[in-house]
Amino acid sequence: MRNTPDPREAKLPKWAQESLSGLRRELASAERRVDALRGRNPGTNTFLLDYGTLQDFTLPRNARIDFRLEVPGIQHARTAIQVYIEQTGRLRVQGDSALLVHPSASNSLTLELERYR
Repeated sequence: MRNTPDPREAKLPKWAQESLSGLRRELASAERRVDALRGRNPGTNTFLLDYGTLQDFTLPRNARIDFRLEVPGIQHARTAIQVYIEQTGRLRVQGDSALLVHPSASNSLTLELERYR
């Protein structure tokens, strides 16, 4: 879409020029929102990887990801684990309840929420 003024606009009344300028600002804002919804977030550091297509889908910078676990046989309200990048650049992982950490390899681990009886 075109966001540059047409040179002929200078001949229009001032109110029309201001109206067109306002519409251009609204259009630019709407285009940014559409880009964000389509997964185009320039400068982001957070991605959703689709292993089926091996394509990254961008999320807003420093987005918090909320994983809601489904534990068979356990029904309680606090079943989420949140993950995000801190301002320091470190990855933060928080659980709704205590996290149990199970190392799998030197570069892999499994997390689960502590089960209450």
